[in-house]
Amino acid sequence: MKKLEIGTKSLKQMGADVLEAWQAAEAGQNVAPRQALYFGNMPQLLAALTPTRWAMLEALKACGPVTLYALAKQLERNYSNVHSDAAKLLAMGLIEKNSSGKMFVPWDEIHADFTLKAAA
Repeated sequence: MKKLEIGTKSLKQMGADVLEAWQAAEAGQNVAPRQALYFGNMPQLLAALTPTRWAMLEALKACGPVTLYALAKQLERNYSNVHSDAAKLLAMGLIEKNSSGKMFVPWDEIHADFTLKAAA
């Protein structure tokens, strides 16, 4: 199953994750690849993954590969706005294009995880 994790982590936390995986691999442990998209903080995440873009992901996941024109019609949105949002989702790796140019969500599951806690 292709699963993508989305969340917030500091650069320090991301570096620690990479170091931990590196050390485990060097020790001969089997390190499973992990697909993740992390943002430095919640405002950055929410600016990139807006409610409108999340609705696009849901629609694409539900209908499967579709043209941008058909997606814009389904969402009842302006084509140029859907095109702009699709470009951003493509750049983040949340959607892909197949060989016929149709957009789709390549992930079986997208898991979002956010934590709010007091500063240390």
